[in-house]
Amino acid sequence: MMIKHMNSLQKLPLLLLMYIAAMLLLDAGGGDVWLAAKLYNLQGQQWLLQDHWLTEQVLHKGARTLNYVFCSVVLLLTLYRLVHYKKYPAKARRYAALSLSLIFSFALVAYLKSITNIACPWDLAMFGGTEPYYHLLQARPANLRHIQCFPAGHASVGYAWVALYFFIKQTASRWRYAGLAAGVFTGVVLGINQQIRGAHFLSHDVTTLLLCLLCAKICFMLFAPTRRPVEETASQIHFGRTENT
Repeated sequence: MMIKHMNSLQKLPLLLLMYIAAMLLLDAGGGDVWLAAKLYNLQGQQWLLQDHWLTEQVLHKGARTLNYVFCSVVLLLTLYRLVHYKKYPAKARRYAALSLSLIFSFALVAYLKSITNIACPWDLAMFGGTEPYYHLLQARPANLRHIQCFPAGHASVGYAWVALYFFIKQTASRWRYAGLAAGVFTGVVLGINQQIRGAHFLSHDVTTLLLCLLCAKICFMLFAPTRRPVEETASQIHFGRTENT
């Protein structure tokens, strides 16, 4: 089992290298500020769409409410599966892994936002605010107000659902990339929406995507690891019936 877990993490160094390269380009290389400046100038050197009904009411508040509904459905299904764990153990583990992945993704992003003290574009003097700009690894002076803008919380509403890739991989494997696409697409749309409003830099969204991918991978690796056919068959015989997948 330990060897199997180690093999499942072989791609982690590559993922981290890609993340570091992206952050060097966006934060240290100035890509964040360049893109934010383009969006700011396109809106007449103001965040014209910050309170627009589409960006605020629909894609911000509306998407968050819809996410609560979807998460509630998943949690209820998970509870049902856990109650019937002995009958369908594999399904119960998959739903538990999905629920835990969503919970940990939202919680981790929210926690990091609370401690990183990074400003949003709309806070910065260069974009109509009052705060000086500091890179992610630069410490903000203690006399400045504490700001909670990194990583991107709203984008996690979409990116957390990349966990569907791992869930569907074990239930209807050929559709697993549709699950991944659903999470990534939703995260990109919500992330762009917040960038247009001046709420986040692109690097904030990239960080959120990485965190959600890691949460999903680890949760499924620990709580619902992919089983070999022989192991699955043995489990099914033990419980006296064939479990549908």
